[in-house]
Amino acid sequence: MARRDRVRDGALRLLRTPAVRAHADRGSVRLSGLTDRAMVRRDDRGVPWIIAHDERDLYFASGFAQASDRLWQMDVLRRRARGRLAEVLGETVVPEDVRARRLALERVARQSLELVDRASYACLVAFSDGVNAAIRRLRRRVGLPVEFLLLRYRPEPWTPLDSVLIVKHLGFDLGTNLRQEVFRMRLAAERPRYATSFSAPRYPIDGAVTIRRPGQGVDKRLGRPGASESAPVVELPEQSRAWLRGLLDGETSPGSNAWAISGRLTRSGAPLLANDPHVLFTQPSIWYQMGLLLPAERAKAYGITVPGLPGLIAGSNSRLAWGITNATVDTQDLCLLDGPAARPTWRQESVISVRGGADVAVRAAGGQRHVEFDAPGPDGAARLGLFWSGFVPSTEIVGCMRMWRAETYPRFRAALRDFGVPVLNVVVATADDVIALKTAGNVPRRRPGSGLAPASFGDVAESWQDLLSFDELPETVNPAEGYLISANHKLVPDDAKVHVGVDWVAPYRAERIEQLIRDGSISAEECARWQNDLADGRAARVLPVLLDALAARPPTDPLARTGHRLLSEWDGHARGDQPAPLVFLRLLQALVDRWVTEPLGADLATSMPDLTLQVDHLILDPEARRQLGETEPLPVVVAEALETAIARIVTAHGTDPAGWRYDAVHRVNDRHPIAKALPGLRGLFGGDETPVGGSGHSVCLMTPDRSGAAIEGAPWRFVAEVDPAGPVLRDVLRHGSSGLPGSVHYDDQTPVHARGQTYLVPLAGPQGAADRTLTLLRSRPATG
Repeated sequence: MARRDRVRDGALRLLRTPAVRAHADRGSVRLSGLTDRAMVRRDDRGVPWIIAHDERDLYFASGFAQASDRLWQMDVLRRRARGRLAEVLGETVVPEDVRARRLALERVARQSLELVDRASYACLVAFSDGVNAAIRRLRRRVGLPVEFLLLRYRPEPWTPLDSVLIVKHLGFDLGTNLRQEVFRMRLAAERPRYATSFSAPRYPIDGAVTIRRPGQGVDKRLGRPGASESAPVVELPEQSRAWLRGLLDGETSPGSNAWAISGRLTRSGAPLLANDPHVLFTQPSIWYQMGLLLPAERAKAYGITVPGLPGLIAGSNSRLAWGITNATVDTQDLCLLDGPAARPTWRQESVISVRGGADVAVRAAGGQRHVEFDAPGPDGAARLGLFWSGFVPSTEIVGCMRMWRAETYPRFRAALRDFGVPVLNVVVATADDVIALKTAGNVPRRRPGSGLAPASFGDVAESWQDLLSFDELPETVNPAEGYLISANHKLVPDDAKVHVGVDWVAPYRAERIEQLIRDGSISAEECARWQNDLADGRAARVLPVLLDALAARPPTDPLARTGHRLLSEWDGHARGDQPAPLVFLRLLQALVDRWVTEPLGADLATSMPDLTLQVDHLILDPEARRQLGETEPLPVVVAEALETAIARIVTAHGTDPAGWRYDAVHRVNDRHPIAKALPGLRGLFGGDETPVGGSGHSVCLMTPDRSGAAIEGAPWRFVAEVDPAGPVLRDVLRHGSSGLPGSVHYDDQTPVHARGQTYLVPLAGPQGAADRTLTLLRSRPATG
């Protein structure tokens, strides 16, 4: 046996031993930190239900369960937020650590922790105690997760600050406007000739709006851009460029689908809620399934959280179900640090320890609501800073612990007041047949028209007049249509009372969901099928125009004519086993190359956050093409682009169209963080590649990168039928509950997820599962 194979087999044995033992827990164990007792009862998927007599023991046991399943992932999440990844993963992650150190999230996290009420703080401490009890038990009984062994370090004790930091960093990850502002700044400085073409937002005029005026429908027209700020003609400073590296590639991606339907429209008469939050595909998933039960208070809930956070962020209790989407409102503003007002009011110096490399010194500085990107230079060069509403202290960690217990919309709404970051659209359905959507989080009150591009420090500070009050944030309750949809599209009409932003994700998913609701027979089973709907909303918008162009000027190459035929016969559903979706993907990429990459250059083009809407605007608007400098008529452009697309396909897949399957390239290959430090072991931690259908604009979101690989989608799918007699819940999580390679629950849900199926989930948890129940008992006091 070759040495490499022996190393691999030995590593696999290391992987399996602690994983199998960890999920075989049954019986009882005594632990310090409990006030009485709690139970961790697991279902057939290894998903834990936590049962306790009081809240502190409930959160102790939930921390214990999370750490038992996902300890290394929890450690990575807090290290990301603190800027300490390089200590264990090495030089490749130094830019991430520098960014985190300059964000100085620990500063606002400490301020936020001081605002937490005493009872909630006690629950945070109990959660931390449970995590630490699991760490001690893992070290004594089954060994730490193998990532700690391979990287040769031990986890530090968990603290309440770690939990707060994780949610703050998640809030920064879900911010979207920063990328738009950087792109507009670079465009003005590096390619000013094209600023008119690509600076303005291109959201369709009268397109789908989340909270719409009575009678407002969906209009497929693309609109003319509104007024926009002029980006200052300043080169992006080198420190800022390094700070932003890794944030600017590809289109804006954080998204989700959520919809609620009144019982008056459903087959059963009970309201329905569906949610599938979108994130980058990773191994394990960022989501963690969990049930919480307090029998003495008749409180029970099921849903998901992020490992390291107590409570639930989406799910259902006995009377109310809720889902979340990124609101994609504008909470970030870049500024030029000019003038005495921009001088920092605080400074921090720190050193990043780098595994296998030299230490890196980092200076962080800023004010009440901003941080500096660039340190002062001797030459007076331009420097950038970032205003972000997440720098205002807030207690969303408390909201996570309150939402799951609220059984009426008014009580649930009150729990949302705690949220600062991330800014979410929260969709609700109750057993009383109330459906609602409420935006929650810190949103700046700013002048309309501001925030599109970087401005002077004084202008940005002046435009941030305050934060919008909770009651001013967008909300709709029981809309006349009987349903509501949140899919990261435009939140409010242009003439809304509050200004929350202008840069939105394309409305194509929202339009398709609305079509399904209007045309379908509405049931929980149908909602679960809709979450797997493969209709490409972008194709519905632009493919007829592209086909008209090809009909006017058919391609001359025989294989390109075959591609034309495949597109003409295509029903617009991005099925993995068909060639047409691949032809459509490569055709659009060829148009991107012609209209965006060639004039802007690859680096700037890659960082365009609203690429889809900009290119679709060019397809549909002759004046936009003329303004760009396109001299050929659309039929010629599309025919040439199709020939380029087919040539690329033939190079990769041959001349036989039977081999042009979309899922030959459109596959999910989940990334495990350890690959950054030990790339040779990536295969031991990631699942097999999964061929998938869907696209970046289907309800079943499967966003492709340039190669066609699916990099983002919905690991968790959830549907709740909120019947007054008790909710009927369905869900599935790509991979599984465990983050321990070798566990049967590491990826046992993946085949079900890939088939578009879900599991029925009893709210009260598994019954008769004594062989999968671990009872946690309070340690006996020491005797003298």
